[in-house]
Amino acid sequence: MQLVYTIIAVAVATVVGSIVTNKVTISKLKNDADSKLGNAEVKAREIIDDAIKTAEATKKESLLEVKEESIKAKNELEKETKERRAELQRYEKRVLSKEEVLDKRESAIEQRENHFVTREEQMRQREAKVEELSKQRVQE
Repeated sequence: MQLVYTIIAVAVATVVGSIVTNKVTISKLKNDADSKLGNAEVKAREIIDDAIKTAEATKKESLLEVKEESIKAKNELEKETKERRAELQRYEKRVLSKEEVLDKRESAIEQRENHFVTREEQMRQREAKVEELSKQRVQE
């Protein structure tokens, strides 16, 4: 009979040991799963944070590139404007010099015209004198 009690005790001990082992194993697996899940969540947060940082850096770089391009375009426009102003000033100088030449020619022509008018007047006076002298001779 003692053998039966021993077998029953061993059987009960085996069942209790199995249950305890099962519970410990389940608890350990659950803890490992929770730990892995926690690690996965931490990694996911790190990945998201890295992605946000990368996106912000890319955004800043893009903004800088746009600003640089804007500054380049502004500088090119200013350069082109300066060149056009210089060209307009050259044209203006050419026009002014041509106007001066024309003014000088006009003055020269006016002087010649005045000279001709003066000579014509002198010739009329001479003609009148010659006529008068001619009349005097005829009378004499």
